[in-house]
Amino acid sequence: MLLFLVLGVFAGVLTTVAGMGGGLFLVAVVGILRGPHEALAITSPALLVSNLQRTFMYRRSVDRRVAALLSSGAIPGAVVGGLLLPALPSVLVTLLLVATTALALLRSQGLLRVSPGRKSLVAAGTGIGALAATSGGAGFLVAPMVMSTGLKGLPYVATVSCCAVALHVGRLAGYGMSGLLVVGLLPMIGFLLVGLVTGNLVAARYRDRIPTAVESKIELGALITTALLALLGIAT
Repeated sequence: MLLFLVLGVFAGVLTTVAGMGGGLFLVAVVGILRGPHEALAITSPALLVSNLQRTFMYRRSVDRRVAALLSSGAIPGAVVGGLLLPALPSVLVTLLLVATTALALLRSQGLLRVSPGRKSLVAAGTGIGALAATSGGAGFLVAPMVMSTGLKGLPYVATVSCCAVALHVGRLAGYGMSGLLVVGLLPMIGFLLVGLVTGNLVAARYRDRIPTAVESKIELGALITTALLALLGIAT
């Protein structure tokens, strides 16, 4: 169980510093330990609370219009994805994680640009919700949409966290209705939650001191590691 605590701390620090990456990393590692279906069910409640905490800390910086548009599509999309997840083979779920991580890598290197415009945020949110519920990576999927609206720095991180809250609420509703969330997972969820909250608080104290170039390197390193872990999950 202590491993889940350590993983939570690392993921909390990563997402608070870089704005994304922690969720993908957690799903990849926990997927190796417990399988992809349980990994998504275990990480979602903890990531929900973690993003709630980060949203509260930076609540004055949230762009409420962008958050509302994305969330209005993301919640129903995530519910549908959560309901469909139990029917998907484990290999397919892991492949979706690999594909999501690969797209995140391309975006981080400027090789993939997404510019849907604010009018398309609701439709984009619906697709993002469904994909996030079946592969994780809520932060990565939301991030380019939020970035395309012109938000940067703290407003960008805060708005991504707020939208991620909506995604995780939808995912949890879908997982609950499909029977993926069971009482036996609570201890692991609890340790992850404590770790994530701790990581958020630690990173928040030092985030302003970290140069943007270092943030980018942290994000890239985490995504490469996640991709390798996801591939290892397929091999095992």
